[in-house]
Amino acid sequence: MRVVMLGTSGGQPTPRRSLPAVAIIREGEMILLDCGEGTQTQIMKKGIGFGRLSKIVITHIHGDHLSGLMGLFMTLSLLGHEKPIRLYGPPALLGFFTSLKRDINLHVKFPLDIEVLKQGVFARENDYHLEAVSVPHSAPCMAVALQEKMRPGRFNIERARELGIPEGPLYSRLQHGETITLDDGRRISPAEVLGEPRKARRVAYVTDTLYNPAIVPFCRDADLLIHESMFATDMEHEARARKHCTAAQAATIAKAAGVRKLVLTHVSARYLDTDPLRKEARAIFPETYIARDLMEFEVPYRD
Repeated sequence: MRVVMLGTSGGQPTPRRSLPAVAIIREGEMILLDCGEGTQTQIMKKGIGFGRLSKIVITHIHGDHLSGLMGLFMTLSLLGHEKPIRLYGPPALLGFFTSLKRDINLHVKFPLDIEVLKQGVFARENDYHLEAVSVPHSAPCMAVALQEKMRPGRFNIERARELGIPEGPLYSRLQHGETITLDDGRRISPAEVLGEPRKARRVAYVTDTLYNPAIVPFCRDADLLIHESMFATDMEHEARARKHCTAAQAATIAKAAGVRKLVLTHVSARYLDTDPLRKEARAIFPETYIARDLMEFEVPYRD
């Protein structure tokens, strides 16, 4: 699994930073979190292609988080994209698309389903799910997480040989949790040849939000926490007034949640130099990174 920061500015774009968008790429699928202006261009620059795009999640109805949808869908239609896309977002997103169809004659040429983004698990696949929780902002807003299922424990090939299990398809069936029957009638369960289940991966995306300690359980033990960091601590009053966070506050959340890595994004356009944000966050949570456009993070398995 890899995470690509397509847009990392908050509120307005800068020459170096595009508006919010994050791509999660895993197992041949791409999930887009928010879609700021120019997201389709960022996808082209990064060279990750459009063919794997299957889901788009819009966290809230603010222009910097959804202004790229129209351009993205026009580009996909012109490219002949045929794969279905499911779009999740606030209830107002339905009206937004109705107006685009009516006022500029926007018609997508691929199957598009639009669903209201609700708290809890909102998309479930065989090996992962997407979940959301409400966060305090100036508009109804959701934090989103991708949670994979636990992986089976490591296969003990020496034990399998001791049990007389012939190599081949039976190994695979055991690894997939199936009890098998040998030619001599013995039944072998997965527990006899597999170690303890291995930890699943979690990526959490929290933007935009007032400093919100209540989000800690949602972020708990995430492999990667992507958290907004609109301001430095010297502008905490401004952050509170606009219902945003400082870098130090985001780091405090990361530390309390015990995450492995923190990526700060949604940076105010005023910060040409992001060192103040990095320094104050790392003083609290050392494994902090300031996102840059097109920066990529690998999310390895935990063995």
